[in-house]
Amino acid sequence: MHKEQQRLRVHHLLCIPLFRGAGYSDGFSKNMAEKIAWLKAHPEEEVELVCGPDMICSHCPNCNPDETCGSDGNHVAIKDRNLLPVLDLKEGTLYPVRSLFKRAEEKMSEESFDASCGRCEWYRQGYCDFPEYDRSLKEINRIFFL
Repeated sequence: MHKEQQRLRVHHLLCIPLFRGAGYSDGFSKNMAEKIAWLKAHPEEEVELVCGPDMICSHCPNCNPDETCGSDGNHVAIKDRNLLPVLDLKEGTLYPVRSLFKRAEEKMSEESFDASCGRCEWYRQGYCDFPEYDRSLKEINRIFFL
């Protein structure tokens, strides 16, 4: 992957375990599925943790040319920044893929999940909840990131 494609925004550590193949558009869903498959296939590869557009956002119809989110006042950048201390991570740092998902499993609480995801349309529509996130994240870590 190109350097730009090796960026992962913080809140996508919450979205990836809950992704079920649907999204904002067919192009977005296809891209997200491809990026998730790449992450799972490369657990030792380092990705740069960011609070802005990443390899998944590149196909999001809400991503503006100025790299802000056109959905809900760019709240996703705030969500990313708020998750950094929760997960004990640093923006701009390279992390092995495996360590990011393991860290999320160790650090994410239901309270933090609900606080982070409460404004997201997928959460409000009932597609996401902490018990399903926790189950899916543990499965990812068990199967793909032993």
